[in-house]
Amino acid sequence: MKTNANSVNKGSSFFSKHADVLVPVVLLVLAAFAAIFHAFSKMDLRFYNIMLRLSPEVEHIEDLVIVDIDDESIASIDKNWPWPRDIMADVLIRMKEFGAARAVFDIEYLTPSEKAVADDLEQTARNEIDSAGQSLTESVDTLFEAVSQGTISSDEAKTALEDSIGGVLYEMKRNIEDGFNKDNDDYFARAIQFFGNANLTVNMRNIGIRREDSENAYVNERFLFSNVSDPHNLIASGNAYSVREEGKTVSAGFIPALDRLVRRAAGVGFTNVVVDKDGTRRRVELLCEHEGKYVGQLAFAPLAAMLDIQSMERTSHSLLLRGVLSSDGTRHDVRIPLDSHGRMLINWLMEPYENSFVHIPIWRIYNMEKEEAVLAGAVQNLLSADLGLLNEEDREKILSAQDFAYEYKNLEHEKSRLLRKCRGFDVNGKALKGGITDDDYENYFSRRRKFFSRLNEFAQSVKNISSAESVPEISRLCEASEGFCRDSQTLEEMLSGSFCFIGNSATSSTDLGVTPFSKRYPNLGTHANIVNTILQKAFITELSALWGIALAFVFSMLCIVLCRNMTQGKKNAVGLSYVIATVCIIVAAMVFLRIYIPVFIPLLLAVCIYIAELVVNFIRVNGEKKHLRTSFGSYVSPLVVAELERHPEKAKLVGGESKIMTALFSDVKTFSGFTETINNVAGEDAGAEQLVKILNIYLGALSDEIMNCKGTIDKYVGDEIVSFFGAPIDDPDNAFSACEAAVRMLKAEEKFNIEYKDMLPVIKSTGEPFYLHSRVGLNTGNMVVGNMGTEKKLNYTIMGNNVNLASRLEGTNKVYGSWIMASDSTWKAASSSEKNKAKNLVARHMDFVRVVNVDKPVRIHNLIGFEGDIPSARLEAAQLFNEGMKWYLNGIETPAEKKNHEDFKKAIACFKQAAECYPEDLSSDVFIKRCSDFLREGTPSVWDGVFTMSQK
Repeated sequence: MKTNANSVNKGSSFFSKHADVLVPVVLLVLAAFAAIFHAFSKMDLRFYNIMLRLSPEVEHIEDLVIVDIDDESIASIDKNWPWPRDIMADVLIRMKEFGAARAVFDIEYLTPSEKAVADDLEQTARNEIDSAGQSLTESVDTLFEAVSQGTISSDEAKTALEDSIGGVLYEMKRNIEDGFNKDNDDYFARAIQFFGNANLTVNMRNIGIRREDSENAYVNERFLFSNVSDPHNLIASGNAYSVREEGKTVSAGFIPALDRLVRRAAGVGFTNVVVDKDGTRRRVELLCEHEGKYVGQLAFAPLAAMLDIQSMERTSHSLLLRGVLSSDGTRHDVRIPLDSHGRMLINWLMEPYENSFVHIPIWRIYNMEKEEAVLAGAVQNLLSADLGLLNEEDREKILSAQDFAYEYKNLEHEKSRLLRKCRGFDVNGKALKGGITDDDYENYFSRRRKFFSRLNEFAQSVKNISSAESVPEISRLCEASEGFCRDSQTLEEMLSGSFCFIGNSATSSTDLGVTPFSKRYPNLGTHANIVNTILQKAFITELSALWGIALAFVFSMLCIVLCRNMTQGKKNAVGLSYVIATVCIIVAAMVFLRIYIPVFIPLLLAVCIYIAELVVNFIRVNGEKKHLRTSFGSYVSPLVVAELERHPEKAKLVGGESKIMTALFSDVKTFSGFTETINNVAGEDAGAEQLVKILNIYLGALSDEIMNCKGTIDKYVGDEIVSFFGAPIDDPDNAFSACEAAVRMLKAEEKFNIEYKDMLPVIKSTGEPFYLHSRVGLNTGNMVVGNMGTEKKLNYTIMGNNVNLASRLEGTNKVYGSWIMASDSTWKAASSSEKNKAKNLVARHMDFVRVVNVDKPVRIHNLIGFEGDIPSARLEAAQLFNEGMKWYLNGIETPAEKKNHEDFKKAIACFKQAAECYPEDLSSDVFIKRCSDFLREGTPSVWDGVFTMSQK
C-alpha cells in the first residue's frame, strides 16, 4: 500500500514538474485530430476572406468582357424572361460582326422553345424569293461555264441543275413556311454556328431531364477531353465529394444543352459550382469525369481550346497543363494548384461586380438591330419624300439612294444565305456541307462596312445641298446614319478580340451567389474570375492546417523552454509572442506568396498553449480555486462556482448588480396533504424520513432541468424552489430559458411520478398514489443579483419587486386551474427570442391580474409547452381558448364604455368548445363561470379585464 502511494506521488510529481511541456503535447494531438476531421472549417473560411482582402489585388485581363442581361436590358428589350431565342441570335450575329472572339453562355438552354410567327413575314417571303432567284442564277451560270469548259457533260449538268433547282425551291418553301411557324431555336442554332466560337452548358447533376443516347454520344465524342491523365482517379473522387457536399437529394448526371444547339456550338462546359459550408463560393472544379472522358468547367473548356493545351495531368495537389500556347507562339507548362478535393481557389477581383472587367449591357448590342432598321427605313422614307422644292440635279442625287436600298436587300439575302449554310458540325468538328468559310465572312462583313460607310458619306453629302431643310427626311437619315456608325465603332472597340461571358445579372435573377467580397454577386462574373485567375497565373496554393499547427507548436515550445527560469510576468509577456508570430507568418504567406494555410486551428493551438501555461503556472503558486470550490460548491450552483473562480473578488463583496433577469418559483400542490398522507401511512418518524427521501429525488429532478437551461438555484424553502435565469452568466434569452425550464420541469415531474410510483404514499379514499404536482410562476424584469450577507455567511441570491411578482404568479395557478403562469414581460421576451423560432412556445393568453400587495395589474399567460410536443386536441383547445379570451377582453381599450354582453356569450361558446376538445382544460371552466356571473350580475362600470387576487 505504501509502495503504491509512493508511485502515485512520484507520478504526480513528474506531471507537475513537466506539465508545461506535456500539456502542449496533448494540445498538439488534439489540434492535429481537429485539422484531420476539418473541425472549425467555417471559422477558417472567415479568416480566409480576411486574408484575401489583405492580399494585393490581381490585375484583370482587358479582353474579358461580360455581356450583362441586366435590369436595364430586360426593361428595354423584353420584360418577360427568358426571352425568345431570336433575340440572342441577333446579338450573337452582331457580336461576330464586331469581332468578338469567343462567347460563353451562362444560360442553360435545356428544353425547346415555343414556335412563333415572324413579325416581317411578307418581307421575309419577298427576300426568300429574291434570294432563291439569285441562287438559281448563280447555279445556272456555274453549270453553263462548267459545260463550256468541258468539266462536266451536259447530262451531268442537267442532273445537277435539277438537284440545284429542287434544293433551292425546297429551301425557299421551307423558309417561307417557317415564317408562319417561326422556329427561334433553329435561328438561334444557326446564329451559334455563324458566330463560330460559342460555348454552351452541360449540367452535371440529375435534374430530371433525359437526353437520347445518340445526343450524349455526340457530346461525349466531340467535346469531352480525352487528353487527361489521372492514374489515381482523383478527378472522379473529387467530383463525388462535391456531389455529396451538395446534399442527399443531389446525384450526378449529364444534361447537355438542347441537341440542335449543341451540334452548332464550338464547345460545352459544366455550370455546377462549388459552395463552401458557409454558403460562399471560393473554389471551382475544372474537370468532371464522365464515361472515361472529362468535361471542362464552363469557363475552363473554351480557355483550354484558346490555349490549345496539348495534354493535362492530374497530380495529388495540382492540375498540370502541358504545352500551353503563348501569345508569342511558344509553348510552356502551367501548374494549377488544387485543394485536397481537386478544386482551384478563385483569386477574385476585389471591386464590386459592376466595376470589375468590361461590362456591356446586352441591350446596347441588340439595339443595333433597331438602329439598323431605323436607318434602312430612313433610306426608304427619303426615296418617297416630297422633293418638289429641289432642283433636278439635287433630286437625282437623292434618288440615287435607290442603289443603297437595293444593296441593303442584297446584304439581307446574303445573311440568309450564310445562315442556311449553318447546318451543324459532325463529331470531328467539321461543318456539314462545308459551312461558312473565312472568305464568306470577309466578303459579307466587308460589304456591310463599305455599305454603311458609303451610306454615311451619302447622308452627309445630301445634307449640304440647297433647300435641304425643305426635306426633313434628309436630316433624319443623317441622324440615323451618324448614330449607327458611332455606336458600331464603340461596340467594335469594346468587343474586338474579346472573350465574352453572356448571362443574367439582373436583380431578379436567382443566379446570384456569395463571394468573399460580396453578398449578392452574379455568378456570371464567377466565370470571368476563373479565366482571369488562370491567365494571370494568380494561383492560390492551399496547404493543410497541419503545417500551421507544426509552426505554432515549434514556436510555442521554443518560447516555453527559453522562458522556464523567467518570472511569471515575463513568461506571460513572452508567451504572447508565439501567438502573434503564428498569425503573422501565416498571413504573410498568403499576402506575399499566395500560400493559404488555415489559420484558426494553429491560432487556437497557440492560444490554448498560452492559456494552458498560464493555468499550469497559476496552479503551481495559487490554491484559491480549490478553496473556493470547497467553500461554495455545496450550496450554490456550478455556474456560480465557475463565476466565482473567474472573479474570486466577488466572494468578498456584499451587495449586487441590477440587471434584467427572469425569476422562477415552483411550489408543490397540496404539499400539506402529501405530508399528512405519508405520516398516516408510515407514522411520524418513518414518515419524516420517507418525506425527505422523496422530496430530495423530486426536487433534484426539477432542479436539474432548471440548471440544464442555464438557471441558478437560489434556495429551497420546504417544497418550494426559488431560481433565476440570466446570472451569474449573462443570457440574453433568459426569458426563453426560464420558460423552457418550466416546461421541462413538468415533463420531469411526469417521469418521476411514473418511476417512483411505488415510493409514493397511497390515498386511502381512492387507492391511488399521491402524485406530486408543482405549480410554476415566471416573471422577467429588473432585479438585483449578487452575494448577500456577511463575510461569514454569503448567499448568491436575487431581490426586488419583480422577484416577488414571480412568487405571486405561482399562486395564481390555483385560481386559474393552470400549472405554468408567466407574466406578459416573460411571454413577450420568450416568444420573440431567436431560439423560439425552432421550438415555438404555445400559451393560453389569460386576462390581467392584480396580485396581493401590488397595485399595478399584469397580463398573464399560461404556458402549455412546445408546439411539436403538444397533442393536436390540446393545441386546438388552446386556440379556441385564446379566441374566447379575445371576446372576453374586447373593449378594455375603451374602459369607460359599457361592456357588450354579446362578447361574453361569444367567449362562453369558445371556452365550452375548448373544454369539450380538451376536458382537462380547467381554465375554460373558470372563465365560463366568470362570463356567466357577469351576464347574470352585470359588469363593472369600468371594464379593464383585470381580476384582483384576494390571496397569495
